[in-house]
Amino acid sequence: MVNRISRLILCVTCFAMFAFLLVGCSYQTDEEAIEQSISNRLDGYKNIDSSETANFASRMDIDSLAQYGVSEHDFMAAYFDDFDYLVQNVAVDGDNAVATVVLTCKSFTEYEKALQEATDAMKADASIAKMSTDELDKAFGKTILDTLKDVEVRQTEPIEISFEKVDNVWEPVSNASEDIAAALMSN
Repeated sequence: MVNRISRLILCVTCFAMFAFLLVGCSYQTDEEAIEQSISNRLDGYKNIDSSETANFASRMDIDSLAQYGVSEHDFMAAYFDDFDYLVQNVAVDGDNAVATVVLTCKSFTEYEKALQEATDAMKADASIAKMSTDELDKAFGKTILDTLKDVEVRQTEPIEISFEKVDNVWEPVSNASEDIAAALMSN
């Protein structure tokens, strides 16, 4: 009987220690919770079929490129190739916080310049005069993707995303998607 009680006490003690370890391992600091929130959103840019990239594509009016044979998926895959980010700092002050993030992505400004140069070169090519409208559209679509693929990545200026703790959950105060999109478009 004493052996059974000892084993039962030992089992209960082990179970309690195991449960304590599980709870201790799952605890996140405020900084970690904010970094996780940012990672959840920005990892969406690495996954071309995510709601984040679809939202960004709609802001850029990517579907208008379909007339040139450029799909939203292909454009976003080329644009976000080598995309990455770094959470530089998270400063928590009570129930408010500011996270500083730097994105690494293709420069949209450089893409626009390179596309203009490629378009000018196309116009100067005498062979385009012999192309049908459909052939011209496809050639321009290829130029769009080729130009975008060749643009080098670079870091954006740091962006600050404000957070507020509401019901023990950290939520962005501003529209983080707008802040991220603005940084991507102005890079």
